[in-house]
Amino acid sequence: MKDFISKNKLKLIVTAVLILFSAYIINGVNEHTVIPDHIHSVDDKAPEERTDEDNIIVLRRTIQNEPGNIDAMISLSDLYIKTNDTKSAKKTLNEVLKIDPYHKGAKERIGQLD
Repeated sequence: MKDFISKNKLKLIVTAVLILFSAYIINGVNEHTVIPDHIHSVDDKAPEERTDEDNIIVLRRTIQNEPGNIDAMISLSDLYIKTNDTKSAKKTLNEVLKIDPYHKGAKERIGQLD
């Protein structure tokens, strides 16, 4: 047995490292693929059942996935205005104007906020 271990020392070490690394990767993948229930709760609601806060979450996620989505940005700014978060509304509208400096709706909304 000692003779086998001494002849195959490097192979045994590499095999042990690969087994440990595989276990680490599998455990990490399983740990990070479980999505908490509260994340699905907004998506599982029908649009008419969502609160303004729920819709803000959905729109922010949409914009994160589609950074140039002006329609989503305008809708988000409208929700911010509705919920009296004028700072976020202005920030979102300014992002729209960076993409489209002549966007009439964004200019009008900023004018109403000032």
